[in-house]
Amino acid sequence: MEDYKQPSTAGQGMGIAALVLGIVGAIAAFIPCFGLVAVIFGVLAIIFGAIGLSQAKREKAPTTMPLAGLVLGIVATAFVIIWVLVVVGTFGSAVMSHKDEIQKAIDSATVESIKVQDSLNAVEITTDTVRVEVTK
Repeated sequence: MEDYKQPSTAGQGMGIAALVLGIVGAIAAFIPCFGLVAVIFGVLAIIFGAIGLSQAKREKAPTTMPLAGLVLGIVATAFVIIWVLVVVGTFGSAVMSHKDEIQKAIDSATVESIKVQDSLNAVEITTDTVRVEVTK
């Protein structure tokens, strides 16, 4: 009589969780303005995939699902990091190319703010009347 031994399922629960989170993270990484949330899914997929992979290796169980979740988590996280670097670099480059105009606008706003503050200093409020003195 043969002694049939069932294959171990160690790490498969973590592998499924990692795979699902990795898929959601990889899809979310390509959605504009939602990509930063993909980092959370990606990091969780990496964590669950690593735990599932170590459990599966320890029990000599299949490592396909934990490994796939781990890879998808790494891909999603890396894509979001690259995407953020490109966007920040683009905005930084745009700001640096228009630095003089931005400085002129800030200076103009500062001058206008000083003018408004000076005009507010000319207003005198008493308990029952308001008197405005206009000075030039």
